[in-house]
Formats: sequence, structure tokens, C-alpha cells
Amino acid sequence: MGAAGDYAAVSMRAAVKQLIFGAAEEKREAAGEIARLARSDEQRKRLLPKFGVVPPLVSMLASGRAGTGARMAAAGALLELARGTHRNKVHIVKAGLLKKLPQLMDDKELSRSHQLALLLLSISSLASTDFPLSASELLPFLVATLSADDVSADTKLSCLATLRNLSTKLEHVRDVVSSGAVHSLLSLCLDKQTSEAALSILGDLAATSAVRKKAMEEDEMAPRALMQAMTWHESARCQEHATYLVMVLAHGSPALRRKMRQLGAVQALLEVSLLGSPLAQRRAAKILQWFKDEGQDRVRAHSGPRMEGTSCHGNDGEEDGGGQEVKGCRNGVDKIVKQSLDRNMKSILRRATASVDLTNVKLLVTSSSSKSLPC
Repeated sequence: MGAAGDYAAVSMRAAVKQLIFGAAEEKREAAGEIARLARSDEQRKRLLPKFGVVPPLVSMLASGRAGTGARMAAAGALLELARGTHRNKVHIVKAGLLKKLPQLMDDKELSRSHQLALLLLSISSLASTDFPLSASELLPFLVATLSADDVSADTKLSCLATLRNLSTKLEHVRDVVSSGAVHSLLSLCLDKQTSEAALSILGDLAATSAVRKKAMEEDEMAPRALMQAMTWHESARCQEHATYLVMVLAHGSPALRRKMRQLGAVQALLEVSLLGSPLAQRRAAKILQWFKDEGQDRVRAHSGPRMEGTSCHGNDGEEDGGGQEVKGCRNGVDKIVKQSLDRNMKSILRRATASVDLTNVKLLVTSSSSKSLPC
């Protein structure tokens, strides 16, 4: 044991010396050795920052002169040092890692790497502590990575987890919204691999403030993305998150409900109310009730079609002429069609929700994440 400890101590000293004073290739090898030492023993992991390895590793990671291989080795060493150690994460942030993120974006291979995404994910856990982590420094990098087409799903999932860590802290939420993350998240809702994570973050954002909700309502992609997620019957969580978001966003927005109706929301919601998980079924049934109530309001406003003074057969001698009569006839037919559609909707809704208790609104607002849903 003593010999092994002595060998480790010698290895640490040699690695630190190479990292600080060595040539480019020696620095790369030193970074790999530091990663190995940090991974092999928790005590060494906590001891290495005391030798001053963190600042040179951060500088090496952001160095334009260092090759991609050396920068990747530095990222790997920092990742091993950060894992499971709050103090080491603080050391890495204080060494200026987040301030150097714009420089890292210049290297496409590095900025798209899963290793760097995991490092930032590990650092982002500081958001749940009292340490003043700057979301504004992290967000441009995250949004750029999430929006890029040439990034793997695993890397995007790590970035989504980082964004989730940031968005759980209320003081970061406004920065998350203003960074353009909402549009990127809605785009990721269209991909089955990233949809659940993206929808979960959007649900957190929508639940925090009307400002965040408004940002989603105004995004043209929102209705299509949420509709798409609701059609994935093999993913209960996606349907539950999507129906929750539709409830929150469409509850006070007739304009959004109109857009969704045009995209076929009624049919999609009927399918969810029949085939979705129990929670998704209850939410879909509630939203369908809103659509049905809107249809009834339109019929009550007219109290039935009014066709007096019009004729579908024409009166060529009338002052208004045949064009006005045809127009009046069409309006009357349109009213009849609307009535028929509303009656059919009521009948379909009754069958689709026969097993759903719509009287207990509390059931509709229950979710695993304890979000507050509109009644």
C-alpha cells in the first residue's frame, strides 16, 4: 500500500510539472494522467487542485494554439476532477471556464463533444447550491449546441439536463427565456429522442410566470410541436408533458386554441383521451371540454340559423340582386353545418370521455412534478 501511495505521489508531481512546463504533447499526456489519477482515487481527486492543476487545464482547454486532441484531454481531466466534488467544481468555475466558452465554440469538434457537454452538466449542479453560478455565461453555448444539426442526441440530452438545472432556479428563468432557449426546446420536441426532456423543461418554464408562458404562446412552432408530441402513443411521458403544456398555454388563449383546432387538435386529443395514460386522458378530456364549450357558445350567440329574407332559389327581381341572395344562402348553410359539427363533437366527446371523471378538477391538475394546472 505504501509503495502504491508513493508511486501515485510521484505520478502526481510529474503530471503537474509536465502540465505547467511541458511541451504541447507533454501537456496532453499530463492531462490524461491527471484524469486517470482523479478517476482512480477520491482522495487524489480532492488533492490534485491543491497542486494547481485546474487553471492550466482550463487555459489548455481554451487555447487556440493547442490541438483538438490536447483540448479534449483537458476537458476529460476537468470532467474527472468535477465529478462528485463540489469544491473542485467551484475551483473550475473560479478558474474561468464559463468565461472561456465563447472561445470553445470556435472548435466545432470540441464544442459538439459529449465530454464537454458532460463537464458543463457537472458544473451546472452548482445552480442548486448557494454558489453564484452565471447562467448568462452558460446559456449562449447551450442554445447554440441545442440548435445545431450536427450534434448527437446524447450530447443534446446532456445540454438539456444542464438547462434543466439552470431553469429550476427562479433567478435564472428570465435569462433562460431571453436566451432563445424556448424556440430551441420547441424544435427538440419534434425529435422523439429529445422530446421528453425538452417538454419537461418547457413545463417548468410555463409554470413559473405569465411572461414565460407568453414567450411560448407567441412562438409559431408551439402548436405544431405540442401536437406532434401528443401523437406519440408509445411515450406516455411525452403525452403527459404535452397535454400539460396545452392546458397551461391554451387555457387563456383562444387564439392558440384556434391554431390548434386548425392543425387537427380535436382528433389528436380524442386519440389521447382514448389511448393515452390515465393522466394524459384526463388532461385531454379537459381540453376537449374547452373546445366543445367554445362551439356551444358560438351556437348560442346565433340561437340557430337565421335565413329570413334569403332564398336558395333566387329572386331575380330583388333590388340586391342574385349575388346577395347566394351569399345569404351560403351563410345560412354555414350556420347549419356549424350546428351539426357541434352536435357531432358533443356526441364524440361523450363517448371518448365516458370513463373520465370530469367533475373532479383536482385529478386534472395532478402530476409527478407537482405543477399547478388551470382549472
